[in-house]
Amino acid sequence: MHQGTSPTSAERTGSAERTGSAEPAGSAEPDRSAEPTAPVGPAAPTTPTASATPVTPEAARRAALVAALDVVEGGAEERFDRITRIAREAFGVSGSFLNLAGTDVLTIHSQQSDQFFGPTIPLHDTFCGRTLSESGPVVVPDARADERYADMPMVVDDPNVRFYAGVPLRVGDEAVKVGTLCLVDPAPRTLDPDDLALLEELGVWAERELAAGADEDRLRDVLANLQPTPISVPGYRIGGMSVPHGVVSGDLHDWRRSGDDLHVTVADVMGKGMSAGLLAATIRGALLARPGADPEHVVAALDEQVAPDLGRASSFATMFHARLAPATGQLDFVDAGHGLVLQMRADGAERTLLSSDLPIGLHPSGFERTSGSIVLEPGDVLVVVSDGALELWDSTLAALSRLGALWREEPDIDAFLARVRARAVEHDPGDDLTVVVLARD
Repeated sequence: MHQGTSPTSAERTGSAERTGSAEPAGSAEPDRSAEPTAPVGPAAPTTPTASATPVTPEAARRAALVAALDVVEGGAEERFDRITRIAREAFGVSGSFLNLAGTDVLTIHSQQSDQFFGPTIPLHDTFCGRTLSESGPVVVPDARADERYADMPMVVDDPNVRFYAGVPLRVGDEAVKVGTLCLVDPAPRTLDPDDLALLEELGVWAERELAAGADEDRLRDVLANLQPTPISVPGYRIGGMSVPHGVVSGDLHDWRRSGDDLHVTVADVMGKGMSAGLLAATIRGALLARPGADPEHVVAALDEQVAPDLGRASSFATMFHARLAPATGQLDFVDAGHGLVLQMRADGAERTLLSSDLPIGLHPSGFERTSGSIVLEPGDVLVVVSDGALELWDSTLAALSRLGALWREEPDIDAFLARVRARAVEHDPGDDLTVVVLARD
C-alpha cells in the first residue's frame, strides 16, 4: 500500500460505516473485454447448476493466465492471507476473499470469514464475477434493495449477504482481469472515497503478489530461451543440457560457430537461484560480445568486465572456454577454476583436465591465465560438466568416470543426456546441473 492510505483498523472501520458517498454497482460503463455473464463470489450452500454458456475467448484467456500464475494448486499462501486479513480487519466486515476465476469455476485462494467457502465454486450467480465485467470497483450497499442482486442465492439464503464491495485483479501486459478482492457483510453499508481507495490499494498489492509469480515465470522463460540452439559441425556432434536446482540456473553452456571454428563454453556461477541466473546471463552477454576472440583474450576480458559485478555480489564463476578447429581437431582452451572436463579417447583411455587457475572474480588482477591445448582424434569425446554432476554420485571427481561409463553404454547424445536426467531424478544433486558433450566421429 502507498504511504498515507493506511489508517488504523478503528479509523477504517468507523469510516466504513458512513453512507452516501460510495458509487453503487453498475454505474461504471461495462468493460466489453470481459465475459458479461461470469459472476463470482462466496457461494450459498445451495448453488444453482452452472449455465451451459459457451466459453468466450476472454474467459479462455483469463483461465490460461490463472493457470500460468501457478498459484491455484498450491493452497493457501500467507502473502495473500495477509492481504485478506488486513481487509477484513480494516473494514470490519464479516468476510474478505481473494478469488481467481477460470472459465466456469471460481477458486477462493484466500479467505477470512467465520464460515468457510469453497475452495472452488461455480462461476455463476455470484457478486465477484460481476466485478470482472465492470471497468472498476463494484459496491453494492444493500443487495436486497437492488433488483440486480436481490434474487441471488447468497442474498436470499445463507450467508444472507447484504453488502458487497469488490475490485478486479488484473495481470499481464494487457491487464486481463483474472479475479477479485472482495468484502461481504450481512448488514447494509457503503464505502466513502477513502474506503474505496484503500480497497483499491489492497487490490494493487494483491496484483503485485500475483505478478511476482508471473514475473518469475517470465524470467525462467527468458533464461531458458538463452540456451544454445542445435548446431551442425561436419564430423562432430555436440549437445548439452542445463537443469536448474530452483527457478533458474546459475550454470551456463554455449556453443557457436565463428568462421570455421567452434567455440564451446561451460560456466558455473557460485550459488543458485535468481541472482546466480542473472550473473550467468551477464557472463553470456559478455561472451557474445567477443564471438571470434581466442580463449585467452575472452577470459581475460571477462576478468576485467564481469569480475567487478561478481565481487559486488560476493560471488565468482568457474569457466571452461575452448575453441575447436574442426579440420584438425585441435582444441585450445582456458580453464578458470573449473576443472570438470573428461576426455575419453577412442582406445578407451580417459583423463580429467584439471585447472590450475582461479575462478573469474577471484583471479588476481594483472596475472595471465594458463592456457591449454589438446587434439580430439576421430572417436574421441569431451564431456564438460558443472559440479552438480558430481553430486549425482559421490561428490568426487570419480563421478566423471561414472559419466564416462554412461556414455560408453549410450554413445548417442540425446539418449545419454536422457540417462543423466533420469539419474538426477533418482539422486537429486541439490545443485544446478549442466552437461555438455562434444564428440568427434
